[in-house]
Amino acid sequence: MSRAGQYVTATIPALAILGFFVWFANWIPQSEWNPPEKLDIGASATPAELADLGETIALQRGCMACHTIEPGAGVQGGGRGPNWAGIASRRAQGAGGANNLIEYLAEALFDPSAYLVEGYADIMPAATAAPAKLTYEESVAVINYLQSLGGTPSAKLGDVPEPSGSTAPQQQAVSLDGAGVFKDFKCSGCHSLEAGEIRLGPPLDAASLKSTAADLGVTAESYILESIVDPAAEEKEEFPPGVMPADLGAQLNAGQLFVLVDYLLSAGGQ
Repeated sequence: MSRAGQYVTATIPALAILGFFVWFANWIPQSEWNPPEKLDIGASATPAELADLGETIALQRGCMACHTIEPGAGVQGGGRGPNWAGIASRRAQGAGGANNLIEYLAEALFDPSAYLVEGYADIMPAATAAPAKLTYEESVAVINYLQSLGGTPSAKLGDVPEPSGSTAPQQQAVSLDGAGVFKDFKCSGCHSLEAGEIRLGPPLDAASLKSTAADLGVTAESYILESIVDPAAEEKEEFPPGVMPADLGAQLNAGQLFVLVDYLLSAGGQ
C-alpha cells in the first residue's frame, strides 16, 4: 500500500471518532452545571442597588475562582487574577488602560485582552462569554460592585456602552493548529501543560491524560474528546465543577478537535 493510502486508512477512523463525539455532544441529555438564571434588572435600579446585585453575580458566576479581595495586598493578591480590594481607589491613581473608571471596568469585562495588568497572563474570557455569560445589565451591576470596592458606585443602566459584539472565541478567526486552538480558547487559563502544575482545572500533560484514560478503560483520544464535548461526564472531585464551558465542543469544528487532541497527546503539548 502506498504512503498516501496508509495515511487515508489511518485518518478515516480518527475522523469517524471525532464525528461521533460531535454528534454525541448534540444528542445526549445535558446534565452539566448551569449558571443561575439571568437576573431581571429593572431600568430604574440605582447604582447602590446594582452594586448589591453585582456582588451576588460575582460570587455566583465564578469570578472569585481567579480574583481575590485582600485589603492591603495591592494589585498582587493571592489569586490568578488581580486583587479586587480597593480597585476603585487604585484606578484613580492611573495604571494603564482606559482613564475613566467605568470605561476601564467595562473594558475589563467586555474586552479583557485589551489591557493586561502587569504580571498577569491573557487568560480571562469576556464576561459575556462562557462560563459567566453575563447580560449587559448584569455586567453593569458588576461594574457598580467593583466601583464600591474603594469608591462609590455611580453607573446606571445606559451609562455604560454595550459591547459592539460578542467577543467569545467562536466569533473570532481561530487557528487550525493545536497550539493555536489551545491559545485562542484560553485553555491555559484553567489548565497547565506541565505535569503536577495545578490550576483551576487538572493539568493536561500527555502522561496525565493517558493515565486517567487508562484508569477509565478508554483510549486517551476518546477521553479527551469526551472531556471537551461533555465536560460534566468525568469531572474530578478535587476540582470545582461546572467551570469548563459546556458548549466548547459546539464551538470547535472537527478539524480543530482533531488537532487539539493531537497537540495534547504530543510530548506535553510542547
